[in-house]
Amino acid sequence: MRIAEALDQKGTANISFQGGEPTMAGLAFYEMFTEKLDAYQEIQTHYSMQTNATLINEAWAQFLHDHHFLVGVSLDGYQTNMDHYRYDAEKRGVYFQVLKGIDCLKKAQVDFNILTVVTEELARHGRSLMQFYLDHHFAYVQLIPCLPGLKEQENEISLTPEIYASFYIEFFQTWKKAYLKGQIVSVGLFENLAGMLAGMPPYQCGMNGQCTIQYVIEANGDVYPCDFYCLDEYCLGSLQESSFAQLAASAHASAFLNGAACQKEPCLTCSVRQFCNGGCRRQNVCFLREDFCAYQKVLTAVLPELQQLMNNH
Repeated sequence: MRIAEALDQKGTANISFQGGEPTMAGLAFYEMFTEKLDAYQEIQTHYSMQTNATLINEAWAQFLHDHHFLVGVSLDGYQTNMDHYRYDAEKRGVYFQVLKGIDCLKKAQVDFNILTVVTEELARHGRSLMQFYLDHHFAYVQLIPCLPGLKEQENEISLTPEIYASFYIEFFQTWKKAYLKGQIVSVGLFENLAGMLAGMPPYQCGMNGQCTIQYVIEANGDVYPCDFYCLDEYCLGSLQESSFAQLAASAHASAFLNGAACQKEPCLTCSVRQFCNGGCRRQNVCFLREDFCAYQKVLTAVLPELQQLMNNH
């Protein structure tokens, strides 16, 4: 298997399957993949998958459990919002199919979290979204800002800085009230901030303002530095011809890393810049302008209260 050879048959491999929809490859593909990689005993492998869960059944769930997959399930909140943005080829909503897949994951005791894309519309209903998570007993949540296209500043469904700020501040207050009642929901952003307040580096890519090479591998072996930049001009090379070390040393890798920093006017005098240093250069299009930083506004509001929660609990 070329991926194992590229690792020199030793070390740690964190392998995440994304798509499109990765379960479309079929369960037999994953059984073959994990069986082949298991043969390289000196490679410690950690698997994850991002899926819409519509194809998850008992067999899938048992496989994911047995191979210790961490599964991210795309579920954009309550039914009216979910069915508006996600549907099948016949334009039918898939909300209940996703919940059925989640039930299979729960029964098989698969570790999973909920991935929610926060659109301009959903951002206006932060309290309802938080209540949805509580009602369904979802313990782990990641909020993903809806971004405009690479050549756009915004579109009709993407977040603007003003909406970004109002959503996260409202959502945090709702999350905090639930937390104080003992209703614990782990939210990726808040977990990262709490860790940083405790002196730990963030585990979420981009929160320290510096890109890293993520090694996004296409089916033909082509490798890209980031799933936001799977474009020809960013291609690092191919695993058919190079090792990961060679790809990391390529000219395209250096160019990508050297262009990672992003600084605008609000960054120059920001009192909380150590919590982002400009942030992810792809995602900050929805919160950072030359005249305003929504993330700065969110941090200024959230960090003192989050620190108090940490001190008291």
